[in-house]
Amino acid sequence: MNNNKKKKKEKELLELFSILSNNKTIYFINISNLNSNQIFILRKNFYEFNIKMKVIKNTLLKKSLEKIENKKFSSFFSILNGNTTILFSNLENGNIASKIIKNFHIQEKCESPYLKGAYVNESFYFGNKDLDILINIKSKEDYIIDILYILQFPIENIILSIKDKICNILESIRRKKIQNIN
Repeated sequence: MNNNKKKKKEKELLELFSILSNNKTIYFINISNLNSNQIFILRKNFYEFNIKMKVIKNTLLKKSLEKIENKKFSSFFSILNGNTTILFSNLENGNIASKIIKNFHIQEKCESPYLKGAYVNESFYFGNKDLDILINIKSKEDYIIDILYILQFPIENIILSIKDKICNILESIRRKKIQNIN
């Protein structure tokens, strides 16, 4: 292998390592059954949500996965066959890519792109069967909103209770003042 090819491969490996190490959401999909127009539509949909899409060679992907400390991505080795395209983003909400894929399945009436695997919210998912699970994943913001919504009612009750007590106290004071005047 000449020096230029070796440098290019090392650059690709470093870039891929950086992608895998620095993104919160990573999907591995197979787009081999899609035509160029369908791939363009997918790429455009992902781009709208700042999700990047890149076709990767499996050997390069495996080498990059092996370099990640603590081997947390080793469970993806078994899916590294055939066509592999990687989707990645730093969005907190990791379900956007799965929603785009599912909508694409419905619009195009096909099972492609096929979800090979995903790493979302520090959990692993495999196969199209997990798309529905991924679609329903909530982001940290969603959980915070849910918690605040749940807490809203007890807080309202506490405030109403305090308000009632304050009103009762003020009414009592008013009556005492009226009695003292008479």
